[in-house]
Amino acid sequence: MSFQRAGKYFIATGVSCAILAGCATPPGGAMDDRQQTVAEGAVVGAVLGGLLGSAVSDRHKGRGALVGAAAGGLLGAGIGSSIADRKAHYSREEDFLVAEIQRNQDFIAEADDQNRQLYQDIARLDRESQRLARDYRAGKTTRDALASQRASLEKQLAKAKQLNSLAEKQLADASEVHQESRQKRGPQDSYTRQLESNVAQLKETRQQSAQNVSSLQRVYDSMAI
Repeated sequence: MSFQRAGKYFIATGVSCAILAGCATPPGGAMDDRQQTVAEGAVVGAVLGGLLGSAVSDRHKGRGALVGAAAGGLLGAGIGSSIADRKAHYSREEDFLVAEIQRNQDFIAEADDQNRQLYQDIARLDRESQRLARDYRAGKTTRDALASQRASLEKQLAKAKQLNSLAEKQLADASEVHQESRQKRGPQDSYTRQLESNVAQLKETRQQSAQNVSSLQRVYDSMAI
């Protein structure tokens, strides 16, 4: 991304963040803990959404960032609300953070297991699809066989996209809790550092799930009939 384009992106994201922050502030100007969490969630979501929008919009970086930031802000507000709801179940902040760290670890373990299984399935489906395509061109199999394989791929692709979506939400969620802990407790706090580790692992999980989606999409597209 060039300096000029980067500037446009940050301006777009900044505008969205300002709008979202203004919408989140009550008439009196002061926010309680829940309102603060929701507002912070919206800002984090706007930044993540802006990065995504800028990355996927090759021809209109600024427009993509603005749209992504707005959509990300709405998602972030939802994530913040979810965090506030979970936080309300604990009287001590430390107990909440312990639960959040465990929640992240459980998700990572389950998502990584599913990603590994998907990776193996993709390799198998790719081999099967290539064989079917060759057989079809050679007149050794029917169009219905290709359609059936494409339907199977479509189901797997839907599962992969769902996992990727969940990984994105979990990452945004964990990033918001980590940011709040860092601001309140400092970067060297043991809870903050564990949350930072969670975020790093979730980024890897999200990257693998996105790669699985891309690989499955490629195999699915290759079966076009």
